[in-house]
Amino acid sequence: MSPRKNAGRFLLHSAVAAALLLPTMLYAADQITLRYAVWDRNQLPAEQEIAKRFEQVNPNIKVEIELTPAAQYFVKLDSAAAGGVAPDIFWINMPYFVQYAKNGIMQPLGDYLKDGTVNLDNIVASSVKAYQYDGQQMAIPRDVDSIAVWYNKKLFDQAGVSYPTSDWTWDDMKKKAAELQTGLKGSAFPLVMDLSIDGQDSYMNLLFQKGNHIVPKDGQPTDIANDNAIWVYQQLQGMMKDGLMPTAQQMSEVKTENIFQSNRAAMVYAGSWLAAPFANNPLINDHIGVVMMPKIERQSGVAHSLAYAMSAKSDHKQEAWKYIEFMSSEASQATLAKVVIPANKVVAKAWVEEVKKVDVSPYIQTLEVTEAYPTAGTNTPKWQNMWIGSLKKIFMGADARTEMDKSIKKIERIMEQ
Repeated sequence: MSPRKNAGRFLLHSAVAAALLLPTMLYAADQITLRYAVWDRNQLPAEQEIAKRFEQVNPNIKVEIELTPAAQYFVKLDSAAAGGVAPDIFWINMPYFVQYAKNGIMQPLGDYLKDGTVNLDNIVASSVKAYQYDGQQMAIPRDVDSIAVWYNKKLFDQAGVSYPTSDWTWDDMKKKAAELQTGLKGSAFPLVMDLSIDGQDSYMNLLFQKGNHIVPKDGQPTDIANDNAIWVYQQLQGMMKDGLMPTAQQMSEVKTENIFQSNRAAMVYAGSWLAAPFANNPLINDHIGVVMMPKIERQSGVAHSLAYAMSAKSDHKQEAWKYIEFMSSEASQATLAKVVIPANKVVAKAWVEEVKKVDVSPYIQTLEVTEAYPTAGTNTPKWQNMWIGSLKKIFMGADARTEMDKSIKKIERIMEQ
């Protein structure tokens, strides 16, 4: 065969191959990548499952999930946003929300919501409101946390104390704690709660139940140093002093959930993120229960949500919104129910069914009376840390009113910034 014919056959085969490859090349050229930033490795499998389903029905869009540990997440996101290269979609939490909204990092979602695919009425109301800024919905809540009280039936039985119920009061709880102290004879603590950090699963709930708002409201300044607040701090001081709870030092050295899971505490205030670990722990899961927190002057509590935010600098806003819609669907929210309480009120009940061995429905019931995690000003973490610093001294025994008087003016100024 002549070289000429060989060349002709090669060209013919090349042309056929090119024709066959053309759709693939065009598809590859048209495909875009959405960057999506998250921080919880435990939730990564659920996120990957949702992304895979989305890519199957949207082959022109690839979702690249960027996992960053929580401790570095906002440092990395701040840097990316400052450089104009923030991920197309990212998780935002309530403490950082106002800062990001005010600085124009998030895309307002009002126009996107007009198509009605995402119905905000189906989402926990306090969470929806928490992610509004300057009259605009800036992020879509993806999940919600609430707080409840777990109890150890064996320890209650050992002490001869009746189990708590969801209609109990703060006085009921203190009475049971005293009875447990007598009956257990020092073998376990009556109650533990985490006082070492922001108070989401401890004193914030008590302040809400006492009628406080924590952050400025209706033209009034913060009430974290008023008589109601001092009462809350003194109640906790007294319970530690009387041995109804471990000291603040003890609870900072060993996590309160670990104390409870080792059968060394009869009751614990705990967030919904601990429901599955408790229910799956063979050391305790056959003798534990959970109820709503005891009421003080009203039944209330803290609800915190993470939310989906879109970067204002994204080059793929329509595609980003399409993925936010997909993640907000009931099917995707049901996938999230394997690890967290979904923000969708209808699907939230699926989370209860995912947690085996223990009825965790009090967490869902609590959502009917909760208030959003309190934020104020553009730097919530800054004033929070000042408040926490004062409370650490109080819980170590300092006079509550004296300590709060020292810091309240500075905290007020930061809240107003």
